Amino acid sequence: MIVLNTKKGKIKGIQEANYQAFLGIPYAKAPTGKLRFQEPQPMEPWEIIRDCTKFGPIAPQHQADMPPINQPESEDCLYLNVWTPKADDQLRPVMAWIHGGAFLIGAGSRPRLNGARLASFGDVVVVTFNYRLGSLGFLNLPWIPPNLGIQDQIAALKWIKENIKVFGGDPNNITIFGESAGGGSVSILLAIPPARGLFHRAIMESGVASPLDYEPESAKKGAEKFISKLGFSGENIEELQAIQLKKIIRTQKKIAGLIGLSFSNPFRPCVDGKIIPEHPLELIRKGKASKVPIIIGTNLNEASFINAFFTMATDDSKTKNLNATLKDGIKALGLKEKAIDKLIAIYEKTAREKYPSKPFKYWEMLITDLMFRIPSIRQLEAFIQHHPDAYCYLFTMGASKDGNAFHTVEIPFVFGNLDSKDMNENFVGTGESAKKLSEIIMRTWTSFARKGNPNHEELPKWPSYDLQDRATMIFDASPRVENAPLDELRKVWDGIL
Repeated sequence: MIVLNTKKGKIKGIQEANYQAFLGIPYAKAPTGKLRFQEPQPMEPWEIIRDCTKFGPIAPQHQADMPPINQPESEDCLYLNVWTPKADDQLRPVMAWIHGGAFLIGAGSRPRLNGARLASFGDVVVVTFNYRLGSLGFLNLPWIPPNLGIQDQIAALKWIKENIKVFGGDPNNITIFGESAGGGSVSILLAIPPARGLFHRAIMESGVASPLDYEPESAKKGAEKFISKLGFSGENIEELQAIQLKKIIRTQKKIAGLIGLSFSNPFRPCVDGKIIPEHPLELIRKGKASKVPIIIGTNLNEASFINAFFTMATDDSKTKNLNATLKDGIKALGLKEKAIDKLIAIYEKTAREKYPSKPFKYWEMLITDLMFRIPSIRQLEAFIQHHPDAYCYLFTMGASKDGNAFHTVEIPFVFGNLDSKDMNENFVGTGESAKKLSEIIMRTWTSFARKGNPNHEELPKWPSYDLQDRATMIFDASPRVENAPLDELRKVWDGIL
C-alpha cells in the first residue's frame, strides 16, 4: 500500500514490483441529481484517506460493449486511473488516454487499457479516465450546457495538470492520445480554445475531426426527438434531472439505434459556439489549433466488421438490405448520390481485382476510407500548413483470427496487453512478431511523449508528413516507411471529402 496527498486529499494506492497504481480517483463531483446535465464541478476536499485500489463505476452504456466490460455502471462515473513507475520527483512524461466507443460505450478501465506495462516499459505516467456518454454527455439543446462529455475530458486534463507531479509526472509534458471516438476527442481538444495549454503532444488512432461530423442541426433534431419520446416538452431541466436513468438509456437506444451500422447517432460532439466554437477541422485549417507535435494513423481494415454482416446475410434479400442500408447511411452523412455511385463503382472494381473471392470487400474498403483514412489525411493536410511536426502511420498487422487489421486491434499493442482478457491471442496473436511489434510501438509512443518525435533506434527513420511524399510508417511485423500508400484511392476523394 502507498499513500499520496493530492490537492483534494489523501489517496491509498497499490504497490507492485514495477509500478504503483491509483484507481478510481474522482476528478469531479458525481453528475447526479441537480448536477445531471450540468458542467463538471470540482470535488470538495476530503479528510479521510480515500481507497483508490479499485476502479470506479463506468458511465451508463448504450449497449453491451464487445466483449462486455463487466463493471458497475453509474451516473457517478467521473473517475480516473494512474499508473506510475514510482511516485517520486522524476518528472516523467505523462500519457493521458481518452477511450473510444462512438460516444455511446466504453470506459477508461477495461483490461486492454491497463497502463501498468506501458508505464513501466516506457518510464512514463499513464492516466485513463471516464467521461459522460450518450444523451447524458451530448444532448444538444439550447437550455442545457453543451458538449458535457468534452467538458468532462477538459476537467480530467485540468486535474492531471494540477496533481500529476505527486505521481512522478511532469505537468509540463502531457501527451493526450486516444482511439476512435477517443481519437476524435483528441482532435477536438487539439482545436478548441478551452483545452489550450493542458497538453503538449497529441496522438490520434483511428479517429479525427471528420469533415462529416459536428453538425449541430441534426444533433438538435435528435435531442428534440429524444425529449419528445421521454414524454414532455418545454425547457424544464429539473424534469430531465428527475427521470429514471433506465428510461433515459432506453429512449436513447430508440433514437441512436445499434452502434454497428448506425451513421446517425445524434449524441456526439457538435459545434455549439462556446466549447466547440467552429468545426474543429476549420479551426485547424485556420491555424487556431494548439501548436503541438501530432501522430495520426489508421488501421488497414477498420471496417472489416462489415464483411461479417454480409457473411451472416444468408439470402439475396438480406444482402440487398445491407447494400441499401450502407448506401443510405453514407447519404445521411451528407455525400451526394452521384458521388456515392462513383465511389462504389471504383471501390468495387478495385476490390474485385485484389480480392476476387470476397465479393463485398469493397464496402469494407470504402467505409474504412470514408470514416477513418481520408478524414485522417484531411486533418494532416490542414495541420501541416501551420506546424511541421506531424507523423502519419498505417497499422497493417493482421489479426491471427482472420488476417485483418480491424478497428481497435492496435490498442493492446500500444499498451503492451496482448494477453488481456478482452483482446486475447485470437485477435492479436501472442507470437514473437506480435510481441516485438508491441514493444516497438510502445517505444515509439513513449519516445514521442518524451521529446515530441517518434524516432528511436529500433524504428526505420520516420519522416514528418508533407504533401510531396506523404511519408507513412507501416506498422507490421517489420515496420517500414512508404510514401503515399493507397494513393490512387486517396485521389478519388478529392472534391468529395
